[in-house]
Amino acid sequence: MTFVEDCIAFAGPVWQRYIHHPWIEALFAGRLSEAQFEYWLAQDLPYLGERVTAVAVGKAPYNHPWAKLEIEYLVRANATRVERRLIDKHGEFATTRWAARPRREAFINFFVRTAYEGTFGEICCAYYPCYAFPDTFGLRYRAEKPQGLPPMQVAWVEQWVDPFFIQLRDVTADAINECGPAALPRDQEKMKWIFLRAINHQIGTFDAAWNLSDPWPGEGEETGVMAAAPLPEQQAA
Repeated sequence: MTFVEDCIAFAGPVWQRYIHHPWIEALFAGRLSEAQFEYWLAQDLPYLGERVTAVAVGKAPYNHPWAKLEIEYLVRANATRVERRLIDKHGEFATTRWAARPRREAFINFFVRTAYEGTFGEICCAYYPCYAFPDTFGLRYRAEKPQGLPPMQVAWVEQWVDPFFIQLRDVTADAINECGPAALPRDQEKMKWIFLRAINHQIGTFDAAWNLSDPWPGEGEETGVMAAAPLPEQQAA
């Protein structure tokens, strides 16, 4: 058993609840509403805009292929990701951390804290559930060949068939499988907990999109997919 498989086993039913989340199941069944789809994509923009991966690159061993792929990921995140099509609709504010709702803000903070405090192996454990989208979406899309999906949903899912993202998944898994067995037992336990928490956070972002709700405390009436910028009269109060 690889260390990635150990981490998945440690997560237990949480892993299955992630890869079979109602949002994901509805997408493949052609029943995901435009609002639920856009909610998740729009809430991915603050993550892409924060360039979180730039913080993590320096923790990779010298000349490690993961670092090279992460640098390319930054370019893609800020140029070609389907999520960026929503900027015209929601404005540049959508790419700032202030646009994030609580579930997404928590996930971003989890990544940043792990990048600053964690080892390279721990960082890869934090990123793997996200970088496993070529399995969660790409492999399933090719296997099931769902019909009748809206064009933007097709474009988003087809991103995860891209060989680049498959390579990023594989390199991340390889790094976990290298670092895990070499770590002390207490550090292996920490890697597994980080892996689990990454899945928990990922589920939370899908929960928010599925329920079309994730209000900030004190916000009052939730105004939509983005956290609302305070009105001028509120800023003066």
